[in-house]
Amino acid sequence: MPDPECHIRFDNNPYGVYLAGQTLAGQVELRLTEILSVIGISLRLDGLTEIEWSEVIESATGHQPSGSRKTARYHGQQTLLNSTSFLCGSSVGPVRDLAIGTHTYHFSCELPAHLPTSFEGYHARIRYTAKVSVHRTKARVDPIGQASFTVLRHLNLNEHGEVLLLPAKSELTKVFCCGPCSSEPLYISAQIARCGYIPGQTIVMKIDAVNRSRTTVTEFRVKLVQKLCYSSQQPAVEMRTDALVVAESRCSGVTSGEVVKHQQNLLIPAVPPTYTDGAPLFSVNYELEVEARVTGPNISPRLAMPITIGTIALEQAVPKEKLKPLTKPPWDPFSPQHYTDIIGTRIPIGHAVRRSQAGLEEQLPNGSNNVRLHYIVHRNGGELPP
Repeated sequence: MPDPECHIRFDNNPYGVYLAGQTLAGQVELRLTEILSVIGISLRLDGLTEIEWSEVIESATGHQPSGSRKTARYHGQQTLLNSTSFLCGSSVGPVRDLAIGTHTYHFSCELPAHLPTSFEGYHARIRYTAKVSVHRTKARVDPIGQASFTVLRHLNLNEHGEVLLLPAKSELTKVFCCGPCSSEPLYISAQIARCGYIPGQTIVMKIDAVNRSRTTVTEFRVKLVQKLCYSSQQPAVEMRTDALVVAESRCSGVTSGEVVKHQQNLLIPAVPPTYTDGAPLFSVNYELEVEARVTGPNISPRLAMPITIGTIALEQAVPKEKLKPLTKPPWDPFSPQHYTDIIGTRIPIGHAVRRSQAGLEEQLPNGSNNVRLHYIVHRNGGELPP
């Protein structure tokens, strides 16, 4: 007996896209070319998080010093939605005959508000499906139709406290080589106005750099990195993290003896929101990364700042009373101030230049050949330590 022709349609929603907490409604249409004997017809809504990846493992043996290779496959899953309802009959009812022709059944189900946004990746996926099955007997259940639908879960950034409204800053000092060959430091700082954004918004990042080393930074790369974290369940508990660059912008670097200031804009593309409720099985996080590409065999220094990607933008600014003043004066490398480093040595940079946004070099103003680089400030008129 051939299976009946089955079509699943969603009411006023041809693409099957729903918000978590909305009501999913539609109809199932069966077209029969002969009488169908069943005890029931069921509709099952499934939501599942699945992760899987494989790794090649080498193991050394006595007869094979180079070792043998085997592939280990890791996987795990979590049920998010499992709801079954009968369009007609039941799983234990009497047998009934469905006549030849078209049979239409309507359904409606409220989706839980905690469902995460649908996701498709190389090693993880969050999928939702509607499946229709024919129960011919208590022991025989045949699936006859399936349709996928998409769930979107709102992440309101305003519900995460004022921490997302506060600016963030990251900085590093890099010394190339070591021992007697070590260079003077390269200082880099990056700052953003807040830590919460939504797709379509632009992140404005300010980059300050002071290069006292002999190494040239050819360019700065600002990246929005999506960090996917997985935890397997079988055959053992293992962790894996993938970092995907979803947006990137570049600007000119800084040569030896140079001081530069940049302002980079980075447009956030259409990406799923931050998701941590599924941890440790699966989570999605984001961070901004600044990479200083350097010449030679040196490792390019990087600094990073975590941010939250939501679906509803921040609406208000931080009250002024919540903003505390900095504990040290703001950094202005072009002001006529004297600075010493943390071991009390004055830091002159002879013939220093700064680079404009257009990439042109300009001489620094007179009397401003001292810069601050994680250093203690001694203003004019004060005694410098010996």
